[in-house]
Amino acid sequence: MNEIINELDALLLKVHGNKEVLHFPDNISLEELKIICEASPQMVAIFELNKYTYSMVACNKSAYAFLGVSENEILKLGFKYILKIIHHDNINSVYRLAKFFNNSENRNKVFSSTWYLESSNGWEWCYTSIKPAIFHENGAVKYMVGVGCSINNMMKTKTQFRRFRKDLNFFEENLEKYLSMTEREKEILKLITEEFTSREIAEKLFISHLTVDTHRKNLIEKLEVKNSLGLAKYSLLFNLM
Repeated sequence: MNEIINELDALLLKVHGNKEVLHFPDNISLEELKIICEASPQMVAIFELNKYTYSMVACNKSAYAFLGVSENEILKLGFKYILKIIHHDNINSVYRLAKFFNNSENRNKVFSSTWYLESSNGWEWCYTSIKPAIFHENGAVKYMVGVGCSINNMMKTKTQFRRFRKDLNFFEENLEKYLSMTEREKEILKLITEEFTSREIAEKLFISHLTVDTHRKNLIEKLEVKNSLGLAKYSLLFNLM
């Protein structure tokens, strides 16, 4: 169990790092985008979106190494290369992604999904997040950036898969709330989940127990949980424990 938790912690840190890659300036050019992607240690690819299809136009070294492919091959095959590396059981995700970003309401959103990809080491589960980066004059998406990591070690059984999806969904849905917490709130949250009472926390932090109670109440409201058990889940998945 501890091994699974440690793997999940490491993965969630990668996912957080992936999200950072998807922060880029407005009005960025394709060449500038390629430079940013190449500088990332994560697996990053740039895709060109058409009406119902998309094709890979560039990858960084990490992605090329993972896929075991050359730039010439991805450019030559276009959308056929996407169909080639996606397992047929997972192919619906390809069309869901294209449909998602052809909806104008989703053009500033991130599409995250698990994929079963053919890599240089055989078939592997990967987790990716894809976001539009460059748009046509009419506002439609032209280029997207995708960043991902292998999650193959965590997908060996159906139980692991379900646990992963549940925990990762929680992580993604609550990341912004976590990032809104102050350092003091994180400190108090950690102590709460270590089962210290308000008076014990107050003594450790040299504040009044009433202040601790206020922080506890504010945390429950901010994180939208019902009790200390809900707070403990934040500590576990955001690596505070």
